[in-house]
Amino acid sequence: AAGTRLQIDNTSTAELHELVAVRLAVSDERSVDEIVASGLEDVLAAGPPTAVLLAAPGGEQIAAVGDGVLAEPGRYLLVCAIPTGANPEEYLEAAATSDGPPNVDGGQPHFVNGMADVIDVTER
Repeated sequence: AAGTRLQIDNTSTAELHELVAVRLAVSDERSVDEIVASGLEDVLAAGPPTAVLLAAPGGEQIAAVGDGVLAEPGRYLLVCAIPTGANPEEYLEAAATSDGPPNVDGGQPHFVNGMADVIDVTER
């Protein structure tokens, strides 16, 4: 329901994770697989994310954008775009001085490996 607060609990011992929530356009009825296959550029270029929450391995949640509350009804894309194998400390340091996603070493983003979903937020 609208007003729900998302939270990230990273139980990994090695990987940094994030939860990026982006409200999709009303006309966007694609599945999560179709959105991921498109590369996400169109969704991410449509406007700023509603929330970006990060957590280092075993660490506390860091709210980088918003507080995790999904206040508006609609469809939301949830993804983790952290590069696989990225050094958590290096990523967080780079994120602190970046206006966008940090450019750090690592493999494909986690969403390529299934860390993505679409949820429906309803009226409260």
